[in-house]
Amino acid sequence: MNATVTDRGIFTGRIAANVSLCRDHFRLTIHLPTFPEALPGQFVHLACHHRDEETDRALCIELNDAEGWPAVTDPAFRQPWGLIRRAFSIAGLRCSHDDVEIDVIHRVVGVGTDWLARLSPGEEISLIGPLGNEFAIRKEKPLAYMVAGGVGLPPMIWLAQALHDANKKSVAFCGAMTEDLLALDTRRAPDRVSQDATRPALSAAEFAAYQTPVLLSTDDGTLGVRGRVTETLSAYHAAAGHSPSDVVIYTCGPEPMLKAMADYAERLGIECQVCVERAMACGMGTCQSCVVRVHDPEATDGWRYRLCCTDGPVFDSRDLLW
Repeated sequence: MNATVTDRGIFTGRIAANVSLCRDHFRLTIHLPTFPEALPGQFVHLACHHRDEETDRALCIELNDAEGWPAVTDPAFRQPWGLIRRAFSIAGLRCSHDDVEIDVIHRVVGVGTDWLARLSPGEEISLIGPLGNEFAIRKEKPLAYMVAGGVGLPPMIWLAQALHDANKKSVAFCGAMTEDLLALDTRRAPDRVSQDATRPALSAAEFAAYQTPVLLSTDDGTLGVRGRVTETLSAYHAAAGHSPSDVVIYTCGPEPMLKAMADYAERLGIECQVCVERAMACGMGTCQSCVVRVHDPEATDGWRYRLCCTDGPVFDSRDLLW
């Protein structure tokens, strides 16, 4: 699965909205005058600080004066500073004749994401994109399962729109540890959240907008089906009786979940496309930091490294060495 969209660039956008979705999770909406064509599965690289001559000068002073690796601060030396960019899947992209809006959903886990969570409408933000490759929508397969765990949710929201536009039938399976870590709007959805793993419902507004039913699951049972999202999908598929040859699984989330999903798909003979997460310093293949091991029968040891940022982040699950 190689990227078909190759245009990319560095852009300066403005924050249109910054909404708290649940505990620690925020949705940034970024307004841009223009942005290259992009597809679900691709990502953007966000700068987690304001770039100008003053901040650059302060950074140079601190790097030169520090003994060893410094704790970088902003020009006023008030708070930690996110030095490198952070990679985020595109959760939504809307184009009109004279502007573009991009949605990014993230969880606050450090100084960079904390900075993003504090942005106000009108503030500027620098981003590079679109980067990486995209999910492949199979013309010959009428049904899609979208499986998201935790912060693996964002690319599935945009993918739901693409599948709807392609006239595919799809079901979303979204899991979290507990209710207040599930970054979906269930209050404004048409249906109530189902607690039956065999009965998906239009219970998340983000997916209901594209007529996509959802099965929500939490590890502690505080919302939806109790248990792991992979178990919910397995129960649904067994009850639905869909032919494996008709189904594509698209999945993003924690690596143990991805491996479990890949193993399940291989046992049943279902195609599975996996969106992998790695820490990325550059996002464009220069730093070589985001390596992923893949099968390669021609290599001496039977495997080789590929880069998540340029060869991925979407891979065929059968290619990956877990």
